[in-house]
Amino acid sequence: MNILLIQSDQQRRDSLGMYGGVARTPHIDALAADGVVFDRAFTPIPICGPARASLITGKRPVHHGILRNCESGSVDGRDFAGTHATVAEIIAGKGYRSTLCGKWHVGTKLEPSACGFEGVFYPEYGYPDEHPHYLDYLKGLGCGFELTKEFRGTYPDGSPGPLLSAIQKGPEEASVPHYVVNQAIEAMRNAAGAGTPFLVRCDFWGPHAPYIIPQRYAEMYDPADMPEWPNFADSLGNKPSIQKTMKEYWGVQDLAWDEWSRLAAMCCGYVSLIDDQVGRLLAVLEELGLTDDAAVFYTTDHGGMVGAHGLCDKGPYLYDEEIRIPLIARVPGAVRGIRSDAVVYNMDLMPTVLELAGADVPGDLDASSLIPVIRGEKTAVREPVAYVEFHGHQGPYSQRLVRTDDVKYVFNAADTDELYDLEADPGEMRNLIDDTGYASTLEEMRRTLLRYIIDTDDPIRRFFENSRGVRTVSGLDT
Repeated sequence: MNILLIQSDQQRRDSLGMYGGVARTPHIDALAADGVVFDRAFTPIPICGPARASLITGKRPVHHGILRNCESGSVDGRDFAGTHATVAEIIAGKGYRSTLCGKWHVGTKLEPSACGFEGVFYPEYGYPDEHPHYLDYLKGLGCGFELTKEFRGTYPDGSPGPLLSAIQKGPEEASVPHYVVNQAIEAMRNAAGAGTPFLVRCDFWGPHAPYIIPQRYAEMYDPADMPEWPNFADSLGNKPSIQKTMKEYWGVQDLAWDEWSRLAAMCCGYVSLIDDQVGRLLAVLEELGLTDDAAVFYTTDHGGMVGAHGLCDKGPYLYDEEIRIPLIARVPGAVRGIRSDAVVYNMDLMPTVLELAGADVPGDLDASSLIPVIRGEKTAVREPVAYVEFHGHQGPYSQRLVRTDDVKYVFNAADTDELYDLEADPGEMRNLIDDTGYASTLEEMRRTLLRYIIDTDDPIRRFFENSRGVRTVSGLDT
């Protein structure tokens, strides 16, 4: 079975049509209608490098060792600890040719080729605006990488902040998503021509901020039509202080909704640009006669805020906008046109691909194959609790989270914890950590978290137990 794995970068699940999004995504919607939509999909960690490392190893960050992005302000946790077999390395034994097209962002100097993937290597975060391969591509189109109508945040001292959006000049073919898909199409054609089964990963750099898109997509959505997020005006009172700090880090602390709506409209334009490129990929599968012989997956590494709670990007705030993700699977011979409420993670695609390739699944994975759900044999692959870890973005910041359908608990090692009643407060506006009416709920959620900490042999255990007064879990001697 050929496998096409499409991964966006920092995409809110509700940016897609089948999840109720504003952006128009007809191609991804059609893929969803012909496959399985996972309504309770999560990232094991809402940060690029660690999540992508989990995708290729099927292991949680606390086990593979990549805890932060390579560009983070930390001296450790940026590279694999030990040796871990990747999905590409394992399926090579079954004759597969694996190609990574686009964003890599795993480790500090690690290249895709060291993990079993062919393809162009884009170091660190890797946006290709200065990469010779992309610049040669632009030269062939008769243009360079030029931006106009740049919009930036403003730091508290009044100086210009980071770039948040811009229009890319030149033909639409010059856009980075179009360039990445060209590589994925070439990889599929080459493998199909050689009669070799393939795993092609098409990894976009969007809709991650800054939103850099061609003029047509920048004008596709009217900011006035962007509905204000119900939790946009969050004062962040009784929340960890780092949330306000991160607002200032991105220079968005003073942005009103009329400014954020411009960014939301640009983000929607970016999503539609990616959707059009997904349409190109699916059309080539059909042209090659592989539609009925190729599994197609669409997901992202993690979500993003896009102004929810007034916050930008992602960071040490484990709101649903960050941890819940889109995940769609279309597998030949499987059930189609259904929605699953199973709790799953994007890292579950690693053993899923192994099973489709007929390869043995290692016994030390944290991930579980989605094939039983995709084929309608099971309704779940794990208990209905999401467990998420976080170790910091630009600097160390330790968090752990457990989430049920009704309640979310966030352990912030260096600050106040968070407790949200998701049924009464889906926007996570009211932190109930000090509400005595939720004392028993808090105790139960802390015990649930401790169970996961113990199960994963997480070294945060001793500090969590001693600082939060959690001593026993379901009869376990702690």
